Amino acid sequence: MTLSAVTILGIGLYATGLSVAHAAAWTPFSTTAGAQCAPIDINDSGLTVGNCRPASATANNVPWVADGAAHGAQTALPSLASGQPCSVWAVSNNGKVVGDCRDANNADFGTVWNAMTPAAPPTKLDPLPATLLIPLLRPKDVATNGAAINDQGDVAGSSYDANNRGTVVFYAAGSGTPERVSGWGDNCTVAGINLPSTGTPHIALNCPNNAGNTTPRVAEKTGLSYALTDLALPAGASYCTVGTVTNTAKFIGTCVYPDSEVNVAKSAFWGSKTAVPLVLTLSSGSKNKAINLNEAGTVLVAQNTADGRQQFMTWLPSPLPIPIIAIILFPSGSVWGQAGAIANGNVVGLNILTSDQYSQACTWTQTAGTVCLPSIGGGKNSEVTVMSKNGAYMAGVVMDATQTAVSVTTPLP
Repeated sequence: MTLSAVTILGIGLYATGLSVAHAAAWTPFSTTAGAQCAPIDINDSGLTVGNCRPASATANNVPWVADGAAHGAQTALPSLASGQPCSVWAVSNNGKVVGDCRDANNADFGTVWNAMTPAAPPTKLDPLPATLLIPLLRPKDVATNGAAINDQGDVAGSSYDANNRGTVVFYAAGSGTPERVSGWGDNCTVAGINLPSTGTPHIALNCPNNAGNTTPRVAEKTGLSYALTDLALPAGASYCTVGTVTNTAKFIGTCVYPDSEVNVAKSAFWGSKTAVPLVLTLSSGSKNKAINLNEAGTVLVAQNTADGRQQFMTWLPSPLPIPIIAIILFPSGSVWGQAGAIANGNVVGLNILTSDQYSQACTWTQTAGTVCLPSIGGGKNSEVTVMSKNGAYMAGVVMDATQTAVSVTTPLP
């Protein structure tokens, strides 16, 4: 059943769901780094990173950084080795840019640039070194990647051996030296890393287990090594996966149950690494999954509907028997949409398909409903790609009248 109301403590309050004039407006960057460009992350001060396809049929893609608050020029970032490709995927609040590059031997390595000195050579995230005794005569790993970055630029990722078995590793901000986090070659993967006000970062992991599914874990440094804590499963669940973690060490994920047509997959929220999770049970009995959460602990959720589409909502985890949810309604005439980001202030970024079959970038809040931004440059298609965690900025792509992909940003009201 597709829900159409905001439910707070069991009281139905209908949202507007209308597309109205938006105080925000897309603005392109003053200079681009390629022919077709898209932003991929934006931090709380508006610093933006992305990737461009160059004006060439043979050249590599171009990773870039730019001041999205001032809509400045995109500055291309250098590669690890001449002529080898790179891409970026995130920027921290202190300006550390993380991505991946190939070296001169075409091996892949996690890579970090400093946005304050974008022309400087990047830092290569080195693989785990060879060992003599523990494990006995283990060769040096051959590749790395980054998977998550926190506000101060610490990176968590994986180091891979010649058989592509991964070990989770941690790189302190500014360093390319790995610290081993998980067991050697255990193929755990990183879901997120936080920056607590005190203590060491929490690294959220998903690890394969002997049952053939996943164990969600949290890693913290204690002394010279890392301690791993399994996140608790809710009653009856076969397994859970963890998705991300806030700076206050709250975690979200999705839990899967036996007989999934009756005991459907549900969004899960852990208030701490040792907490019993809260799960979202909807009155429709539908499957749902946690997509993202903000620092206040409000979760963005996708729910399966009977028409084969998805309904999106926000969920404030609570032990109350009636879930505290707010349904995200699309503008009149639109039945397709995709939500992927929730910022502070419970601002959700989403893309909808209009009644004229154009993609349109929108935001949603419980008070204003869904508010869509007009396109620019004579085109009719636009998409949100990222939002800053503090809800101050949003970045996306507009297709102009010549069908060129143009990177754009906007401050949010």
